[in-house]
Amino acid sequence: MRLSSLMGVVLLLWGCSKVNNSTTKIFGHAATGLQNPNAIYHDNSLDAIRYASSLTGCSGVEVDVRMDAQGKLWLFHDDLLDEETNLSGSVEEMTTDELMSGHYRTLKKEPLLKLDAATTAELSQGNTFLDLKIPGISKAQEIKSALLALDFDTTKFALIVSSLSYVDVFKYDFQVFLSINDVTELTSELIANEPRIRGICIRSTQITREEINFLKSINKEVICYEVRSPKGIKMALTKNPTYLLTDDLKLTLGLRY
Repeated sequence: MRLSSLMGVVLLLWGCSKVNNSTTKIFGHAATGLQNPNAIYHDNSLDAIRYASSLTGCSGVEVDVRMDAQGKLWLFHDDLLDEETNLSGSVEEMTTDELMSGHYRTLKKEPLLKLDAATTAELSQGNTFLDLKIPGISKAQEIKSALLALDFDTTKFALIVSSLSYVDVFKYDFQVFLSINDVTELTSELIANEPRIRGICIRSTQITREEINFLKSINKEVICYEVRSPKGIKMALTKNPTYLLTDDLKLTLGLRY
């Protein structure tokens, strides 16, 4: 056997072996993963949420939240509807009735999912991260009001926001994680001045195990995301973040348990 082939086999076996010493809780990224051609259901759909919830070892899901032109909340990831659905434009410029007629361009044609009492009841079967797609600070206040109106159990739901200005809006009513691109954004001044930030959300490749351990030592939790391959998933689990948002839920659960 050639050396290159042997190395390939070794890497495959390494990537598929279990990580038994990880305490990381596994969540479905957008329920069943983004950019995952093997996903049974479209991300952020009700079917995807139910499927993820049915898997043993899955602690819950992360979903993306946007607000339509009439102040209703919807689960949708992309900035524009055009590529993934039968609609055109953005969630933010569409009416509620228009979005009610929307469905994904998949074989199952899953309908777009409104975040209402029925949806929060489904999400409450596990724990949920709501990744808020906020177009501006004025909309942040509106989204906060809409979330509070749902009156869900805040011990089972946590928010992910993309800036400190949004943290200020939500931190007294919800558990809040700050999404960052690099750990250098998390200064000691920020940590000291924002004790209500529960933790951070960051790409797995942008943080080390040592940095995760430090954050845990000061009582900050770490969400890692953007993992798809066996190697990437195992590397993320080895770093032992508090939570892992995976794009291949079944594979990750197999490696974790």
